[in-house]
Amino acid sequence: MMADQQEPDWIRSLREQQQQQQGEQPPAPQDLQPQMDQEDSGEGLQRRVGPADVMEDLREQAIHAQESFEEERPPLIQYFLNLEPWKRLILAVLLFLDVALCGCMGLVMAGRVMLPF
Repeated sequence: MMADQQEPDWIRSLREQQQQQQGEQPPAPQDLQPQMDQEDSGEGLQRRVGPADVMEDLREQAIHAQESFEEERPPLIQYFLNLEPWKRLILAVLLFLDVALCGCMGLVMAGRVMLPF
């Protein structure tokens, strides 16, 4: 009886939706308690049968959805290897200038180098 009051409404609605999808009638909450007590008294860790598998179903749905969205993409290095040589040179020079500028700014902020103005 105490478990009925502590169970949120959204869990009850998920359980009812799952049972409707399975074509079962939703059992009353007081009917679930003896079933769970019998399962708890069983040996070891057995998989519970009944509406308690809502989270497991959601996990499986998420895995299937993730698999359907995955695409085979070439690795990032393949994009750089396919560039023309002059484009790679420009990227290398820009990267060098970026690192040099960040290093100079770090030295000025640390007080190791003073600007002349």
